Amino acid sequence: MKKLRFVGLFLAVFASFLAVWKVTDAGHWYTEGVLAVAGMIGPMLHGWVLEAAAGGRGVPTWVYGSNRVQASIQFDAMAVNLVPLVALLAVTPGLRLRRRGAIVLIGAMLYFLVDTLVVALFPLLVFYKNAFTDVIGTFLGLIAFVGAPVIIWFALAFRQLQQFLPSLSPRS
Repeated sequence: MKKLRFVGLFLAVFASFLAVWKVTDAGHWYTEGVLAVAGMIGPMLHGWVLEAAAGGRGVPTWVYGSNRVQASIQFDAMAVNLVPLVALLAVTPGLRLRRRGAIVLIGAMLYFLVDTLVVALFPLLVFYKNAFTDVIGTFLGLIAFVGAPVIIWFALAFRQLQQFLPSLSPRS
């Protein structure tokens, strides 16, 4: 019954957080933060410069000399994946309040870094088309859009998950 309670609690918290996410337009602010940081580290990594979109809501463009690559990423879809991560961390059983707050903050920062890395590497993966960049781009997209929330949750809450799911505990 513990597992059903966890799933129910997760779904309730996730729905609540998602409603707050939408009402506050947090996705826009999150995306602006990702673009700002990616725009700072991108030129240091590879020399491409990120130009903001006209009016603030269009598609930003990476520029290198006369070369231009539109950052055609579904930013709202990428950003909203922070919500299930925070919900998972918030309802993980066996955490004291202080630890829960710390891992929610750490998890959010790690997810932000994953998204920032994907955005910063985008011009290299799109402009220089070859099999290597296709595989890396697909892998990073899969991680950013699907895997990162669960991977980060699992890594940060592994000890608690071992108690909750005995099959994760080492066998003696």
